[in-house]
Parts: sequence; C-alpha cells; structure tokens
Amino acid sequence: MPLFADLAAMQARFEDRDLLQLTDDDNSGTIDAARIDAALDRSDALITSYLAARYRDTASLHGHALLTDIACDYAFALLWRSDPPEWVAQRRKDAVARLRDIAAGTIKLDQGEEANAARPGQILVSTDPPRFGRDKLAGY
Repeated sequence: MPLFADLAAMQARFEDRDLLQLTDDDNSGTIDAARIDAALDRSDALITSYLAARYRDTASLHGHALLTDIACDYAFALLWRSDPPEWVAQRRKDAVARLRDIAAGTIKLDQGEEANAARPGQILVSTDPPRFGRDKLAGY
C-alpha cells in the first residue's frame, strides 16, 4: 500500500479518462488500481530515499500535501509507456527538484522543528548568544 498518495489522490489530481487510458490494458472500462498502486509504490521509494537524508521517521510525514503532490506527479509520469507529453515530463522534473530541495534543507516539511528524543542525564542549557567572537571582531 502506497504511503504518500493513493488512488483517490490520483483521481483528485488527474482526469479519470487519462488514468483509464493509461491503465486499462484489457479494455475493461475500469481504472487498473493495481497498476496505479505499483507506480505510487515506486514514487514512495524515491520520496523516501530523498527524505531519509533529512528526516529519521519518513512515515510520520504521511499525508503531507506537498509530498502527496510529488507522489502523484511522479507516479503519473511513470504510467506513460513511451514519450510522455511535455507537461507530464515537466511535472516529473519539478517533483524531483522539490525532493532535492527537501533533502538539501531548502524546503522544510516540519517547520524546522524536529523533536529530539530525551536522554537520561541530559543537561540542557540556554544562553544568550556570545557578544564577542572572531566573526564579530573581524574589522579590528
């Protein structure tokens, strides 16, 4: 089962006729959910590989709107057997670019506040920033 998006998210983002055309190989007139799930699983694997560079628990980001969009765009591009249209290829490139930004820390999914687990005997100190230092006295 895909983690970041599902068939309903794909149907909300793309036209049913497009999904039907891309997945209905036996002309049954229904969308092949298994084929879409397979594309979404591949999309999840890519997303998880980028997120693992920055986040410990990637499953906790399930349901994040940005990741759902990325998963849908990438999976939709995977459904094309041959040359996808330019707009599909561009969405795929944009999705991968956003993943690179997430891995680099340019885009933060958790508002930059990842909670650290408490350790026994841990000492926490909060102080004012130093008034003097090499960077502050550079002109002297």
